[in-house]
Amino acid sequence: MSHGWYLLAPCRWSRDEQTFRRADVLGGKAVDLTITFSGSALRIAGANDSKELRAKMSRMFQLQVETAEFVLLTRDSPSHAWVGESGFGRLLCGATLFEDVVKIITTTNTMWRQTMRMCELLCQAYGRRSPSGAAAFPESEDIARVSVDELQERCRLGYRAKSIHKLARGIADGSLDLARITDPAQSTEDLFASYRELPGIGPYGAAHLLAMDGRHDFIAVDTEFRRFVRERYHRSRRVSDRTLLRRYAKWGRWKYLAYWSELWKTVAERLQPLERGGK
Repeated sequence: MSHGWYLLAPCRWSRDEQTFRRADVLGGKAVDLTITFSGSALRIAGANDSKELRAKMSRMFQLQVETAEFVLLTRDSPSHAWVGESGFGRLLCGATLFEDVVKIITTTNTMWRQTMRMCELLCQAYGRRSPSGAAAFPESEDIARVSVDELQERCRLGYRAKSIHKLARGIADGSLDLARITDPAQSTEDLFASYRELPGIGPYGAAHLLAMDGRHDFIAVDTEFRRFVRERYHRSRRVSDRTLLRRYAKWGRWKYLAYWSELWKTVAERLQPLERGGK
């Protein structure tokens, strides 16, 4: 699970069982999904095969993303030699764009534990309940029908409540043209600009959303990126963002994934104690 989304509700990952669980909405109703991995194949229990299920699983596990070029590049980098054998290269995403945008918004100007808490509260407060009683991630209409004040108070979102509510309302009433904003025919630069039209999404969020499309041309610059690159390459000295980004210029359109692979390798074990289930 090479992305921290596996720690955010409604996801539940059991390392011991090697099983991924989450409640999800299919056909307007929440179901309990149990997902296991056999080689390169996903095995999904809890829902009948459908176009909607396939679309959500494809997005979540980036099944449409081809990483062979990146893996080939790593062979010339000793510090990335582990990538090819490990199968690293795809990021875990949400089942919908709405879920991913909301989760990105909850990562801004806060600690990771607070991000986890906000996502848990959003699911518990507004997520549709599966037969087991588990809460799915809210649909946009579930959020649009409540007030900003209620959303902020129940989910401890702070200033983020306004952006999340505006996003939900725009998707629910159609005023946000997601088909145009997310059109994959756009160049990466144009798609980056389109994502910045979404409420609460700046350069950091737009780069993150591009990575979830399998486009790694832009690095999501945040405090973690600055800390990591300064410690790894600059002996913790304060240097400009431009200098930090130059470290990954040689990776071309795989800049973000190259950075992410380095970061993930250093933090994966540190993140394990935060896992829920399988302990």
